[in-house]
Amino acid sequence: MTSAESLLDGLDNEQRVAAESLLGPLCLLAGAGTGKTRAITHRIAYGVATGVYAPGRVMALTFTARAAAELRGRLRQLGATGVAARTFHASALSQLGFFWPQVIGGTMPRILDSKGRLLGQAAEMLRLKLDTATLR
Repeated sequence: MTSAESLLDGLDNEQRVAAESLLGPLCLLAGAGTGKTRAITHRIAYGVATGVYAPGRVMALTFTARAAAELRGRLRQLGATGVAARTFHASALSQLGFFWPQVIGGTMPRILDSKGRLLGQAAEMLRLKLDTATLR
């Protein structure tokens, strides 16, 4: 595991302030390529290294699967293993899968990845001739 203080090495002043601000919400407003992800991943890793954050109770959320994979990789490199990094959708689906049997009971309904197949089946039942472009 990386030492807590060494995690702050190489951060600029603004990134360091963000990384050291472990309690409460934090808003980072900056342009593309300015180090927001770096500040966030170092904040999480620093919180884990100092014991302020329990890795199993931290989840980094993002919009794309690619960004989630990037967060996971960076956190792993910083020694913050056990921290979850997911998309908002993946996190919600995981929570639905966990809570559905307890709250609703039974198995959770299947969630479609794409509407195309379902629309195709409906069109076929109605004997409509639709091409792939129309179904999209």
